[in-house]
Amino acid sequence: MNQIGRIKLALSMIALLAMSSCIKEDPDDCKIRVSFDYSYNILSSNALENQVDQLMLYVFDGNGMLVSIHSRQGGAISNALTVEMNKPEASGRYRFVAWGKSNTLTGDEANFVIPDLTVGVSRLEDLNYYLKRELNFSQYELNNFLVGAAEADVQNTPGTDQVKISLKKVNKKIRVVLLPYLGNTELDVNDYLFSITDPIGSGHIKYDYSMLADEPTTYLPYYKSNIHPSSNAAVPSSEVDKAVAVEFSTSRLIETNVPRLHIITADGSKELVNINLPWLFSLTEMESHRIWSLQEYLDRQDEYVITLFFDNDKWMDVTIIINGWVVNNVNINP
Repeated sequence: MNQIGRIKLALSMIALLAMSSCIKEDPDDCKIRVSFDYSYNILSSNALENQVDQLMLYVFDGNGMLVSIHSRQGGAISNALTVEMNKPEASGRYRFVAWGKSNTLTGDEANFVIPDLTVGVSRLEDLNYYLKRELNFSQYELNNFLVGAAEADVQNTPGTDQVKISLKKVNKKIRVVLLPYLGNTELDVNDYLFSITDPIGSGHIKYDYSMLADEPTTYLPYYKSNIHPSSNAAVPSSEVDKAVAVEFSTSRLIETNVPRLHIITADGSKELVNINLPWLFSLTEMESHRIWSLQEYLDRQDEYVITLFFDNDKWMDVTIIINGWVVNNVNINP
């Protein structure tokens, strides 16, 4: 090949390279756009902006090395939130990992433990989340906490690649209300001890929402009070002198862990309620939700209200109200 031929070949190769790879002088030609969706809820509708005030996005390469971190918070959070970034120089398979949380509660105890990661140092397996506990007890109200991940093949070629991360909520809120079955009975929250026990533990969360080995956990109510039922309660407020309400904040409810609700008298002499919570919540599933497994239902539903009725020193095994659903003939006695 003569010199002119070699020059033509070189120019052709340069032109081909320019067409098939990102031009560093114009990075706008090569983007990745990441969107976020929190439709993994009971309504199957994106509710991201109502759940989180802060969102973090991590990008890991095919070897699990952290290559970039992106943060959004405050007014930047919306259901239409996207994060754009330049494509990495190396083509390959990348993993995009995100978490989002609310900042309503300011104490450290209101948040899961989230590790600080460093680009070029931290690895994918470093990104796990942990529920704060004291001697295996948790008694804190928790901020909303959502996690999710997605994988994508990224080519170092012009254009914008789209990546969508589906987020799932970790924390749950459970409210328990005690009412006299026939009225004429005054209940006092100080007469009872409430707890939810998880013998396996579900407070150690992998970056992708799956579970890691944990320790047994007992949840205690962060809120308890004597209340007067509202006008839409099952028992008219005029017939009730005083009812009782407590609220728990928990991590994920795992069906196979068999977490249980316990209510005992304050002196410890009598256990009044000992019931499998996933089984109890399964009784409320609407027909339209039957396409979900029980575990998916537990993951999608993030708030529960259980109303129990009391009569003559025993809990009725006739009627329970859970999230507005009336469930009859349920035996909740130990």
